[in-house]
Amino acid sequence: MMGATVHAQNFTPEQLDRMAQERQKEIGPRNWGPPPPVTNETYVKRSLPVAVECKSPRRDFEPLYAEPSLESVRVGVAAPQIAVTSVVSKGWRKVLRVGNSFAWIPDADVVPYQPLVPGNTTRCVVAGEAANGMILFDHPAK
Repeated sequence: MMGATVHAQNFTPEQLDRMAQERQKEIGPRNWGPPPPVTNETYVKRSLPVAVECKSPRRDFEPLYAEPSLESVRVGVAAPQIAVTSVVSKGWRKVLRVGNSFAWIPDADVVPYQPLVPGNTTRCVVAGEAANGMILFDHPAK
C-alpha cells in the first residue's frame, strides 16, 4: 500500500445512518437462528486427532482444496493461522480444518506464522481443539 493516497470521508452521522438503512434494505433480513447453548463443555480443550503446527498461508484467502490437486473441489480459504500436518503429497500440504476434517494447500504457499498485527509475537502454537472441533491457537510471549 505504499504510495496509496487515503482520503477522508466527510459524512454526517445522519447520512451514515441513512446509508446503513438503505444497505440493510438491499441485503434483506437475516435469520441466524438461536445462539448455540453455552455449557461447561463449550470451554473444554481437547487434544487434536493428529500432530500439527501453526503456520500462515503465503497470501490472504489462500484457497483450500478437498484433494491435493488444483482440479479438486475448493472447500474453503485459509485463515491467517493454519494447523498444518507433516503430510506432504505431490507438493501439497495437508491442513487440519476442524475436528477430523482436512484440506490441502500447495506446500509452497505455507510459510512460518506471521502475526496480523506487526510487532506482535511471531510465536504461535496449536493449543488443542474446542468441544465443537474448532482449532485453538495460542500466542505465547516466550
